[in-house]
Amino acid sequence: MMSDADAEGCTVSELIDARELSERLDGAAAPMVIDVRGPKEYAAGHVAGAVNIPLSQLPKKLKRISREGLVVTYCNMHHRGESRGERAAALLRENGYDARALDGGYPVWKEAGLPVAEAASGSPVSRV
Repeated sequence: MMSDADAEGCTVSELIDARELSERLDGAAAPMVIDVRGPKEYAAGHVAGAVNIPLSQLPKKLKRISREGLVVTYCNMHHRGESRGERAAALLRENGYDARALDGGYPVWKEAGLPVAEAASGSPVSRV
């Protein structure tokens, strides 16, 4: 069993910080951003332009995700090292994708004042 000290340095996937992701989204080869939280969490607020594929559905939807370019996944990252976003990025990497998880997840993105969107009541959720 791992101690807390061992777990601190352990990450399931490579991370990308919010500022770097924001810069890449403004670039020519913008990454695909996937919110792996549930539909209600996504509707309450998400990274602008992100699509919603809950982690439990990701394995079934891999064929719909382009292998060209970077894919960034995120959640609320309550448990760094084992978050849904990190697990999703690891799954994508295991399947040949260039994938990273957003460090700090949606809360850090929002706190940084970066573009967010909310689904209007009754609006469809953006899904792949």
